[in-house]
Amino acid sequence: MTIEDLNESPTNLAIPKISMFLSGIFMGNVGIFISLLSGYPIYSIVLFRGIFGTVFLILFMIITRSFSFTFFKECFKIHWKLLILLAIMTPLVVFLYFLNIALTGYAFAAFLLYTSGIFLLFFLVITREEKVSKINFISFILAIVGISIIMEFWTGQVLILGIVIGIFSGFCLGILIFSKKKIYTNRGKINSNENFDVFLTLWSTLFLIFPFLPFGITDLFRITFFDLIIILMLGLIPTALAFTLYNVGVKKDKGGNIVILSYIEPVMATINTAIFLKNLSIFTVIGGVLVLLSNYIMLKYSK
Repeated sequence: MTIEDLNESPTNLAIPKISMFLSGIFMGNVGIFISLLSGYPIYSIVLFRGIFGTVFLILFMIITRSFSFTFFKECFKIHWKLLILLAIMTPLVVFLYFLNIALTGYAFAAFLLYTSGIFLLFFLVITREEKVSKINFISFILAIVGISIIMEFWTGQVLILGIVIGIFSGFCLGILIFSKKKIYTNRGKINSNENFDVFLTLWSTLFLIFPFLPFGITDLFRITFFDLIIILMLGLIPTALAFTLYNVGVKKDKGGNIVILSYIEPVMATINTAIFLKNLSIFTVIGGVLVLLSNYIMLKYSK
């Protein structure tokens, strides 16, 4: 059974929503892996993520007998323009996000990355690709306000470079999500029994390899056994699993009603900041409650 078959079950939107929520949790822990691999340059960590994420995805497709070059060629022939856009945006998003985590910390980088929701709504509105309900705007605004409070912007202790990198990463992620939604809109007109969600993830991880291989190839030869365990977990949990679950969710998203569940990622990043970086305040709690409230409103009233 493919992931697409599961999405046709009577649970309707339950599986996509759960998938997006789990994806956010998994990706919200990526900062821990970056800290554990801090002895390597950021471009090498991105390379490790790409290589081992790709390995896990290929193994999954082989086991499920959905690995097919014919299917890959068909997908590229139909979606080649948007796939090229994904190939450009994916390494940009991941590299900028990882770089900002190293510069500013887990939670701050995650907040700026999730300005992507604003850009996504902007793209949906100007292209009239989907109808965006008023309740979704309210939910996104609540989420943005909540994460802003978590970050305590009024203190003025903000790195300008971190802001620029973070907002650009959010802009790129907005384009990436919009492109995936366009692909799935086009894909809905095609009957296919293949694991397209996994293929789309595999396409993304492959382009975490090609741009960074020339820079990080030497670091592959100095990986220790402990580092290898961390890298394997990086390739599996916040990459192969998280990316695929994200695709499952974004496929059924309408006007941001499922994508907003990914806001659990900055919440997880904030929790990890408190635990591992020993930095927790009342504003973190208040902001986190607003983020969760935005998700609740969306889930309860989006219909």
